[in-house]
Amino acid sequence: MQEYMLKVSNAAKAETAKWLGLSDGPAYVRISTLAPLSNWGYPPGTEGSVLKIHEHGVIMGLEGSNDAPHDFVPWQNIAYISDGTKLQKEMKK
Repeated sequence: MQEYMLKVSNAAKAETAKWLGLSDGPAYVRISTLAPLSNWGYPPGTEGSVLKIHEHGVIMGLEGSNDAPHDFVPWQNIAYISDGTKLQKEMKK
């Protein structure tokens, strides 16, 4: 398994909050996948984001930009997804 910390786009905050049972959408999520994801095509220094969550899986890419590929990750490849906002803040200290 691989674990990733991803920013949650403004467009995906409400959907993410619903899936995680939160009243407000998190700024970051931790996603663990069964098969690794590729960051090929992401410009240096950019941060991947959750763009959309729906019943079939998660769409990831760069918020507000098509400079990196958009990736669809089906639920079958996701071991878990959790609120990563607190961990992200601790990591930046």
